[in-house]
Amino acid sequence: MARNNKPVAVEINELSNDLSEVMVNKVRLGTINEAKTPLQVEYADKRLATAKSFDEAVSLLIAEYNLHH
Repeated sequence: MARNNKPVAVEINELSNDLSEVMVNKVRLGTINEAKTPLQVEYADKRLATAKSFDEAVSLLIAEYNLHH
């Protein structure tokens, strides 16, 4: 049987002008630094990645969260 989709609360908090924090259900997924191009994504375990857009950066963080939870 397929699992039902459950609603998830995604929060994006602006820490400074160029730095945003992404949280899901009060769990910190990581930060997105918009000061550089491409955008720099830092996961909660301090690994780094890059993204072309803000939406792609958020998707990377959420995909990592879904992979481990």
